[in-house]
Amino acid sequence: MFKLIFMGYRNMSNTKKEQITAKKQKFVGSKTLVDIETGEEYPMQMNVIEDRDFNFHKVWLQNLIMSMDSIANQKLKLAFWIIDNLTNDNMLVMTQRKIAEKTGISLPTVSKTIRLLCEPEDKETIPFLQKINSGAYRVNPNVLFKGSHNNRMGICFEYIQTQKENNENSSVRE
Repeated sequence: MFKLIFMGYRNMSNTKKEQITAKKQKFVGSKTLVDIETGEEYPMQMNVIEDRDFNFHKVWLQNLIMSMDSIANQKLKLAFWIIDNLTNDNMLVMTQRKIAEKTGISLPTVSKTIRLLCEPEDKETIPFLQKINSGAYRVNPNVLFKGSHNNRMGICFEYIQTQKENNENSSVRE
C-alpha cells in the first residue's frame, strides 16, 4: 500500500525568509446589498481570503524510498523510516533504543542521526526534527507535514511553543 504525502521544498540558497503560505482569494457567490436608508439594491460579489500552502510536491513515499534504497546510507534510511512512522501530530513517540531495535540500525548511528536532524551543523539550515523529550520527537511542519492546512497551522503553533521552551531551558542550563 502506498502512502501519499505532500512535501514542501525550499530554495536552499535562501532559507531565512522563504514564504510557505500565501493568501488566496476565492469567489463564493453573489448577493444583493440593500441600502437601508435609500432602498437601493447593489449586486455584490462575495469573496473569501484564505491562507494556502504552496511550494509542495506530491510524493509517493514508499516508491521514493524504494528508488533511493540503493544509494541511501543508514542515516538516510532512518530519516525515511521516521517520516513513514509519524503520528497525525507529526510526531515520533519512541526512544532511540526502540528506534534502533525496530529499524535494525545501530544505536550510535540512530543517536548521531537524530542529533544531526535536531541540530544541523549549519546554523542557516532549519532543523528537520525537534526533541520534545527523551522519547518523543516532532518533525518540523515547515519541512514536512501530512494533513490539511488548518492541522498544519496547529502543529506549527505547537512546534514554536516547544522551540521557545527548549530555548528557555537551554539558556537556564548555561
